[in-house]
Formats: sequence, structure tokens, C-alpha cells
Amino acid sequence: MPICRTLRLLLALSSCMGLAGAAIAADVSRLQGAWRLQAGEFIDGDGAVVDYASRKLAGTKVLADGHFAFTTTSDGAFWAGGSGTYDGDAARYVETPLMASYPLENGGSYEFRYTLEGDTWTLERWQDGRRVEREVWQRMP
Repeated sequence: MPICRTLRLLLALSSCMGLAGAAIAADVSRLQGAWRLQAGEFIDGDGAVVDYASRKLAGTKVLADGHFAFTTTSDGAFWAGGSGTYDGDAARYVETPLMASYPLENGGSYEFRYTLEGDTWTLERWQDGRRVEREVWQRMP
């Protein structure tokens, strides 16, 4: 699916959600926009580190007015998608999916530590002192 068509779909989905978003902290509002997945890794069910490149994962995420939507493909085929609300502060980003193609964990909220350096956004999710997910996103023009 062409990127422009994907972005239009994601923006329509996020704007049609019709949900009142929580107030977004000023620091998190700088994350608004469209993002392309550059790299990442996660811990699988067996405790092994899985590099996104090994799964040929690609993704797009759109953040607007306290709402997010994303789609991820694996080798060009749909892999995962979701949308919901987000909140956070200068170092913490929390996604609360309201719709997802996967079973929700952790009570349905995912908290990440993040850094934003220029147009590169890096997220890390930790559980029990271990990093279980890391993603690097690039802002799209």
C-alpha cells in the first residue's frame, strides 16, 4: 500500500475515533506527526531478542491531538495495527490502544521511556528491570 494512502487511512482512523483525548503535556505534543519505523527489537515468548530486521518489519505511526494509529507489515504483509490514545511527559510516553489486532497486555496500557533527538524518536519499554521492546522512528516530512 503506498505510504500516502496509508497515512490518509491512519489519519482518518485517528480523527474518526470521536473520543475526547486527555490533555497532552507540552513535551509530548512535540511528537505529533507521522513517523516511519527505522529499527527495533523485542523479547519473544521464549525470552529471546528478536530484531525487527529479521522479521522484515516496516511501520507507520501517526500521532495527533492525543490519539495515535499505527500499522506494521512483515515482508510487505499486514502484521499488526492499532489505535487509541497517548499521553506522557518529557521522558515518558504511554499508549492506550482502544482497537488492536493483537491481545492487549499490562491492563491495556504500554509505557515507554523515550528520547527525541532532531527527527529521531527512540522508545524503550521495560518490564521487571529488563528492556522488552525498543523502537527507532524517523519523522516523515
